[in-house]
Amino acid sequence: MNVENEGPMNRAPIILIVEDDRDIRDVLAEILAEEGYQVLVAEDGADGLRRLAEGPQPDLILLDLMMPRMDGYQFREEQRKNPVWSGIPLVLLTAGVETSDKITALGALDVVRKPVKIDFLLELIGAVVRRAA
Repeated sequence: MNVENEGPMNRAPIILIVEDDRDIRDVLAEILAEEGYQVLVAEDGADGLRRLAEGPQPDLILLDLMMPRMDGYQFREEQRKNPVWSGIPLVLLTAGVETSDKITALGALDVVRKPVKIDFLLELIGAVVRRAA
């Protein structure tokens, strides 16, 4: 394969799932892979930051808010400090009842409540990826 011609338009969009619940993480990763996305997974915010540092850069981050070690709020704070990562679109995954002020402050495109409605999530991801292309 000619690497010079391999740009963003020649590859499947990359989705980073930052989610501590292994079952949710695995199911989302499997569904997204079946839909043709490249999927990266992280078990908490610290692992998510490591994934960002290692690359490749995702086209979208699905971020759980409530996680041990480093939660979604702390992850987002650190992500925003890095100019390479700060513009990556973010969709929140939560079982909580976060206020719209908190969500707005995080700069998320949208919130997906758990349990996740897969059709809604796929439609949202598709819209974000098309907008970024």
